[in-house]
Amino acid sequence: MDTTGFFDYPTEPTAPAEHGLPGFLSDRGDEDWAMVLDHTETRLFVPGEIVLKQGERDRALYLLVMGWVKAPSGVVHPITTLGEAAFLDGAPRAVSIEAMSEGEMLRLSFDGFEALAARNPALGRDILLDVGRILSARLHALGDQTAGWTG
Repeated sequence: MDTTGFFDYPTEPTAPAEHGLPGFLSDRGDEDWAMVLDHTETRLFVPGEIVLKQGERDRALYLLVMGWVKAPSGVVHPITTLGEAAFLDGAPRAVSIEAMSEGEMLRLSFDGFEALAARNPALGRDILLDVGRILSARLHALGDQTAGWTG
């Protein structure tokens, strides 16, 4: 799978509002991406399908690689990550996300992440840092709407 365009936002760090994210593993090469992909499972979806369900316990990070989905905050376009908070804290999913088109997501379970990080600690660290940057960018976008936010 060609990963050259994955999460490569040319205006980084001020990515377009539709993405609102810094790049995810944008400085990693084919070997690292092959390792990430080896630890994911592919999930295909169809329009109308609930791809992530509110209240579900699923400690996994999703990479939306094809298709569009709708979250309560709006339409989510590929290529992006989904489910960062549940991946980090193991809490139930906060919102449901519905497929708007046919598409594909890659699921990195927390167990898969731990196996990957044991084999390549630097890559594991970079995944965590990038997930943190993504959450931070989303919090910055909300600004003072988030209780306790101090930037």
